[in-house]
Amino acid sequence: MHEQLSVDIEAPPAKVWPYLVEPEKTMQWYGSLEKFEYADAERGPDSTFYWEENVRGKIYSNHFRTTEWSKDRVFAFEATSGNFFKTYTERWSIEPTPTGSRFSFDGHLEFPYGPFGKVMGWVGSIMAKNSNQEILQNLKGLAEADAHP
Repeated sequence: MHEQLSVDIEAPPAKVWPYLVEPEKTMQWYGSLEKFEYADAERGPDSTFYWEENVRGKIYSNHFRTTEWSKDRVFAFEATSGNFFKTYTERWSIEPTPTGSRFSFDGHLEFPYGPFGKVMGWVGSIMAKNSNQEILQNLKGLAEADAHP
């Protein structure tokens, strides 16, 4: 399952960035996220973290390694272990625009179970479209409220 989405936000990258990397702020917009904890105080490239997502009543637990970290620009990560997915990578990026920023989400999930997993990914992609758009709108609203109190 591969998902690419973006949203324009009327806020500078510095106002959007904390919503990507500060657990309490990330959980405000990423509705299915129930837990987000860094493994240690050090954040940046190669830092590790754990999160739990509740998707339609199923808890997906994953440990991640940060693969890319460029303050106010990019936060990317890959699962190192988890309770379900074969592979799980995401790249969140912020680009400056004339009116603020564009946040882009590029995610790739690979399901287990061979050909059946491919069907699960296709169905999952269809089911995730609306919730992913809602998540982006949540981020937009929160960052814009911070930028224009």
